[in-house]
Amino acid sequence: MVQRKFPMFFKKCLQFLMLSFGLFSPFILQQVNAATPIAIESGTHILDSQDTARTEFGKLVYLSGIVMRSRNTDFGGLSGLQISSDGRRLLAITDKGNWLEAELVYEGERLTGLADARISPLLGLDGRPVQGRGNVDAEALSLDSPGDLTGPAYVSFEGNHHIYLYPGGMQAKPIPVAAPKELRLAPQNKGIEALARRTDGALIALTEAWLDDAGNPVGWLINRDKFAKLYLRRERDFSPTDLAFLPDGDLLVLERRYTVAGGPGVQIRRIKADTLIPDAVLDGEVLINLAARYGIDNFEGLAARTNARGETVIYLISDDNFSPLQNNLLLMFRLTH
Repeated sequence: MVQRKFPMFFKKCLQFLMLSFGLFSPFILQQVNAATPIAIESGTHILDSQDTARTEFGKLVYLSGIVMRSRNTDFGGLSGLQISSDGRRLLAITDKGNWLEAELVYEGERLTGLADARISPLLGLDGRPVQGRGNVDAEALSLDSPGDLTGPAYVSFEGNHHIYLYPGGMQAKPIPVAAPKELRLAPQNKGIEALARRTDGALIALTEAWLDDAGNPVGWLINRDKFAKLYLRRERDFSPTDLAFLPDGDLLVLERRYTVAGGPGVQIRRIKADTLIPDAVLDGEVLINLAARYGIDNFEGLAARTNARGETVIYLISDDNFSPLQNNLLLMFRLTH
């Protein structure tokens, strides 16, 4: 009897010590990163309350939109956004260091809500949930393979500015991505807000409002351990909040602004692919510009996909800053050309 019990007793003691000192990482990862189901209620968002039948806004056609709410206190602060290739699932990150995945529910082609939603903490380099001021503010999300929500993903963080690659998907432990040393000099809340991976593997990264002498937001072309500066020509007081590549290589830039007098504003610019070169000052056609009267909010997430008809569908998501005075919106548009 003693010989049978002792190995089990020893095993349990060893496991306890390994867990206590963080040595039994597979067990820890399985426990701390198990996703939690979350109930999300949705309602229809009318973009133009003065003309509810209107669908054309600049170069985009409004397809549908929802406002999202949840009793779960971790829900909110939605920043980076990605949509699966078939348009059936959503992946987002939050200001609290979480990732959110959910099924998109449609009636025909009209988005009506979310289902099968789950939320879980992003992991840090030690395999534990990110924590501590300056380490949890996840702002931008880009995929290694567009539309594949389970594959490798890049996430940028503000505060202690850095970029992580999650090589095994959002549930995996990350590895650090080389970043320009000068990034650490960016103001705490003005780091990399917009990030996208180009088909050649290079990352395009733009800071929110770290401005050069000409008043333009600073960014970089990041290709492994090589960094080349680039800039976005600042239009009025807009600041970039996300990026998304189109199939032809053109880059969409989501920008937001807020003034006490005018409230929130949002626009999207299209940057031509051949202008994405070192030291460039990026600029392009404004596809859409919406003011406060359209019931918009603090849009920080942008995603684009191609539907079965070959049309480009664009999604925007807003960050409510966990404030009852703001909304979590998810809007869908179609690019006209």
